[in-house]
Amino acid sequence: MPVLVAVAVALTLTAGSITGETTDDSIISHGTEAAAQLGAPTAGASSSDRWMRHELCREWFTVELTGEMFPGVWDDEIPECATVLPPPPNFCPDGEVALAPWWVSRHLGDGVYGPWRQTGGHQCTSDILYTQVAQAWASMPIAPNTYDVQPEGGYAVAELGVNLIVDTNPRTMDVTLLGTPVTIRAVPTLYTWTNTDGTVWTSTDPGKPYADGGEPFTFPRTPEHRTTFTLTTTWRGEFTTNGGATWRDAPGTATTTSGATTVHVYNPHTHRVDCDLDGNCVNGTQGGGNQKTVFDPDGDGILNYQIPDNKIDDYLTTRDAEKKWTDPERKNTG
Repeated sequence: MPVLVAVAVALTLTAGSITGETTDDSIISHGTEAAAQLGAPTAGASSSDRWMRHELCREWFTVELTGEMFPGVWDDEIPECATVLPPPPNFCPDGEVALAPWWVSRHLGDGVYGPWRQTGGHQCTSDILYTQVAQAWASMPIAPNTYDVQPEGGYAVAELGVNLIVDTNPRTMDVTLLGTPVTIRAVPTLYTWTNTDGTVWTSTDPGKPYADGGEPFTFPRTPEHRTTFTLTTTWRGEFTTNGGATWRDAPGTATTTSGATTVHVYNPHTHRVDCDLDGNCVNGTQGGGNQKTVFDPDGDGILNYQIPDNKIDDYLTTRDAEKKWTDPERKNTG
């Protein structure tokens, strides 16, 4: 007979989708959604497939008599056992019950179902909770990392670069699974940076401020330009059922993509000038106009990194044509 599990299940029958069937008030089969809640390995299954737990029978395995191993398939209903084949000794921890393996009958369409096939072996009650955790972790919403950029103003000198520091706070989610309070948390493990200069680099190091020994990402000596950084973070999952006294790994990983950051890259070079930044010249005269600086290399009085991203190309084209840029809009660089 099918092995029954003491779990409350709402039984409804809808066209094309079985959530449960009953015979003599005992659940003998489940739809995919209900079976997943009870620990069935339903990944990739149709919502209309049928699932049940059923013991293995010793008489099915007659390899010593016939030379053939039971293939784990029944074309019709699964026979009752004359003698149950138990799981190995000490299969489950003390106090836990070994549950019969899952079997599935695939929905072939038009109310027709395929043979019953064994899928997986015995499970312990803790395995069911683990399956529930895996499903919760797979659907857990994870807020993407924030990160700081040094310098903060949206600019960088190519050879000095930018220092990127990622927040490393785990993300947590509290759920109740099969009546058990569970905390699931996502822990960042890998950081992948890309920028529109064509560079990609991956690190397990979230970075740290300059004051703590942070090492910047530097740029090759290229013309003044804008580049945009994007961060993708890989997270591992873990869960606790005892308030954090112990943690177990959840299967698989998750990724998030953080907001992009644009940096204006300068590549200044040294040269002798006759006047200082205040316009005081060596010959004692007052220099006319604006003086060239790192952030205003053309000396037009505009700090180039403050030009809005969507206008920088037009600005540089105007500058290179030796024309005056007149748009008053500037970026808020904090």
